[in-house]
Amino acid sequence: MTMRYILFVYLAILPILTQNSFSINKNLIDSVSVASLINSVKDLSGEQRVNLNGIDTVINKRQYNTTGNFLAENYLLIKGIELGYKTSYQTCSETCKNIIWESEGTIFQDSVVIIGAHFDSINPDDASGQTIYLSPGANDNASGCAAIIEIARLLTNYKPIHKLKFIFWDEEEIGMTGSYYYSDSAKKNGEKIKLYINLDMLGWDKNDDGYMHIKYVPVGQSFSYAEKVVKICKETGIELQPNPITPKKFFIGFSGDADYFWQYGFSAIGIADLADDNSLYHTQGDRIKYFNEQFFLNNTKLALALVMNAAYDVETNVNENPVKKNLSIYPNPASDELIISGFEGDAEIIYTIGISLWNGRINSGSRIDISNLVNGIYFLKIKNSIQKFMVVR
Repeated sequence: MTMRYILFVYLAILPILTQNSFSINKNLIDSVSVASLINSVKDLSGEQRVNLNGIDTVINKRQYNTTGNFLAENYLLIKGIELGYKTSYQTCSETCKNIIWESEGTIFQDSVVIIGAHFDSINPDDASGQTIYLSPGANDNASGCAAIIEIARLLTNYKPIHKLKFIFWDEEEIGMTGSYYYSDSAKKNGEKIKLYINLDMLGWDKNDDGYMHIKYVPVGQSFSYAEKVVKICKETGIELQPNPITPKKFFIGFSGDADYFWQYGFSAIGIADLADDNSLYHTQGDRIKYFNEQFFLNNTKLALALVMNAAYDVETNVNENPVKKNLSIYPNPASDELIISGFEGDAEIIYTIGISLWNGRINSGSRIDISNLVNGIYFLKIKNSIQKFMVVR
């Protein structure tokens, strides 16, 4: 496999970055639309009609192995295609299908960040197996799905450094079938998952205090990411009170679809609104009219910020290779141009949010004009190692 140099470029004025190099674009976070979120929840919880491949219909329930569940699958598949992502089904069983949207990493293609939410709902049955009533599942978990749709919409034009997957899990309500199948396969196939972020119920805040749970198990970097959530809220001004919690003894069922990621040794956290008692859980009352819309909006902003930090940030768990002694990039700090010596080959300048700004062939002594670059973090990608340098104006 071809290795790469990755040359980190820092500009002097970085108003949207912290000392920890968070690549969080505050303007993008503030672009999260509550109207867009609400519209997606209404689509998935039967509050309004949807058009699926020219057919006008209603997704009135999403319980596994039902017509509504199948309609929800198609709704999510179509959404991914409309947004321009590589979109696919993952068949887990005769009745279970996960929906996966993907965006390839521009630098660390084998390092994966996943954000997921289950799309199935549950409807209580009587002893004979007849449905007692329909639970629309607006909060559980159309809210998590809507947040992912909105995050994916906002990131459409930004290519991540790490591979990014948006996954909608099936059959969470009957034992996390979809996420178990995926995480089990990932472990067997050697998938390098940097972080899994689980969204499950984001809209309920009865007392309007912004208090919510960040669930983690001390596996991999899970605790570090839970702490990072608290820091992100403070640094971006997102009005939430995140509370990292972990069980005294881990058990399957602690956090839904994150559980099997921990079980298989992957770093994961779960974002949930369970800090308040939700008497509408799994009932006919799980409808959008009971949402705390500002709380829902803030949870989505937090999830977006975390995705940007994990999938677009220069911080990485990928091993860095020492720089060849004959490679030189100067001046350092630089202003209007970079001078490369000791290397001949193809190179590319990439903005931290994954946009390629320049590519070409360089020789020893090549000068690259960077006078048109705006403030931000950049990568000069060539072969075999990693070196950091700054651009200052």
